[in-house]
Amino acid sequence: MNVPDRIELKLDLPGLPELAPLVNDFASRALDLAEFSGQRRDDLLKAFLCGVELVERTLAHQGDALVPLEIGVIIDADALEFKILEHGIPLGDDLDYAAGGDIADRIRPNTIFDRLWWVQKGREGSELHLRVKRDHASIELLEDVRHRLDREEAENALSDTSPSEMTGEYHIRDYRPGDGLEVARRIYEAYGRSYPNPDLYVPERIDLLNKSGRLHSIICESPAGDIVGHYALERPDLGPIGEAGQAVIDHRHRGHGLMKPMRAAVEAAGAKIGLLGIWSQPTARHPISQKMNIKFGSTPTGLCLGTTPAKAALRGGVSGEKEGAGLAERHSCFLYWDPIVAEPPLRAFVPESMVSVLTSLYAARKREVVFETDTSELGVGPTRINTHFDSSRGVAWVALDHITSGALDGILAAMNAMESSASAATVFVDLPIDESGCGQLATQLMKKGLRLAGIGPRFRTVDDERRAEDVLRLQLNVAPVDITGLVVEGDLGRALAETIVGQLDA
Repeated sequence: MNVPDRIELKLDLPGLPELAPLVNDFASRALDLAEFSGQRRDDLLKAFLCGVELVERTLAHQGDALVPLEIGVIIDADALEFKILEHGIPLGDDLDYAAGGDIADRIRPNTIFDRLWWVQKGREGSELHLRVKRDHASIELLEDVRHRLDREEAENALSDTSPSEMTGEYHIRDYRPGDGLEVARRIYEAYGRSYPNPDLYVPERIDLLNKSGRLHSIICESPAGDIVGHYALERPDLGPIGEAGQAVIDHRHRGHGLMKPMRAAVEAAGAKIGLLGIWSQPTARHPISQKMNIKFGSTPTGLCLGTTPAKAALRGGVSGEKEGAGLAERHSCFLYWDPIVAEPPLRAFVPESMVSVLTSLYAARKREVVFETDTSELGVGPTRINTHFDSSRGVAWVALDHITSGALDGILAAMNAMESSASAATVFVDLPIDESGCGQLATQLMKKGLRLAGIGPRFRTVDDERRAEDVLRLQLNVAPVDITGLVVEGDLGRALAETIVGQLDA
């Protein structure tokens, strides 16, 4: 669950004097939530009630009878703001003080509230706003809720990998046409509307993707036959590798280790299709999904920073703000790789500074590699640059198919277009690691502000469609990234993270 960073409350009522205690109680509770206390709280409450009376007197002066009022309040890190909306005769700056007299004097700006103004809302009426700055960057109530939900979510995520006495009663099966509605419901229940893949909210789209083979969904059924879990193998381009992910479990059925058999079914589906391997993107917000990948023989191969908007409510995740700072920062994912077939030897051209960590990554996946770090001349001929932008995530990819002397200018132009025109928050650049100019081009790009992300395992297709080759992935983070909140599982993951972002806290 994604905890909001502000509180909005609203009270609709007829303008009757008998309802004054209700208005008083509403405003009192709002001031308490905003953490005002003592004489300051009392003064604000009195001034707000004067604002309500100001609106009511003005309406009465104009002859309106029993006009409905809407009283709202917004509390965020910066301020508390009351709104008093009436539906009677239009009001405004030329009427407020004249009609209110002594009342208006008691709520003038710079005395109690910091600002007072009218908003004309057309057919809806006129709205009086009263705003006062808060002393605290965080809202204590929301922080308490956020911490409680984080603890509960971490406990639930752990239970998803540990079987119970009932685990064997659940049924794991392939997707059937018509399952899409229940899958979409499970996604919504777990993520709200923040899940970064919009396809999973559209049942017809889920059906179509499974029919075309671009998605191979695994379904978990409860003992009663209800769809309670989903895990998928995704192949948008029907290529020789697939991504495992889109995992969700109905919260009412967590605690039975259901992620494990679903993931096993995904692995089996990839082997049956004849894939070269399966990659996945476990979040760097908690260790559970990283641990599960390690259990299935996957190894870390990259750390992609800023892949997910801060507002996304990922399973087992935490909020996107640094505690007490109020600054929304994007979340990150690891890249993990699990080869299904033996991988051929590789000759990789990389900068000298990367050899140490890349040697460990290739050793973990048991792929033989020879590194070349000498500066090589760039090739000649045309360069094709492929770009892709995911608007729901704010992430762009720039992929180079062949390294030539014009590659640097082409990549920089593509990156600039993604930043300026598409407003990309994160840009990844994939270079063919087996081409002799890769190391030199990577060095040039790092001088332009990019940094290592890792290896994209078999991400580049080659002439033989049954083969694919690695890419050297670099990254540029335009928007802020939550670095201090990175959670890393395993020695290899930590070495990768420390290479990319620097020394992590123990």
